[in-house]
Amino acid sequence: MPPHEKSESLSGHLRQLLFSPKGGIEGLLLQVDSKPLQVSMEPGSVDANVLNDAVGKPIEVKVSADHSPKTKDGARPVYQLDSITKVAGKAFKSNGPQPISGVVANIHYARHGEPNGVILESGEFIHTRPPGMKKLKLQVGSTVVVQGEARTTVLGTALIEAREVNRVTLE
Repeated sequence: MPPHEKSESLSGHLRQLLFSPKGGIEGLLLQVDSKPLQVSMEPGSVDANVLNDAVGKPIEVKVSADHSPKTKDGARPVYQLDSITKVAGKAFKSNGPQPISGVVANIHYARHGEPNGVILESGEFIHTRPPGMKKLKLQVGSTVVVQGEARTTVLGTALIEAREVNRVTLE
């Protein structure tokens, strides 16, 4: 979740999850100092199961005010999520650039049949895109160290958009 303009920290209670028409979580409705406010986010940027478990609990977030024309006449203030810092008083590690390492258990294929990444033994999907797989020549049993942007699949498992694998930069 990239930082937007000036970030600020907010503490309140997570009252409701806000869904996109496709069913992903695209926002949070928080109660902060007895006032409702909305925090928008990219669907899949935070594990849906974690967010579902956090409903009704205290939450701390870093946000940036959304001053876009679409939010001007909204029913409540709208912010963009930069990161979640605590849930129920415990530190929370948001998705975002994350290093991860592991052993390749399976090759993953795009819908047209080309290899486009790997599945690690620990379950993470490392998305390299087909040109990345050609460049890396990964096989089952290969050890990888990956840098990239973390998201969550619909099953709640990690998906890493690989930017670098084994010190090889991907485009």
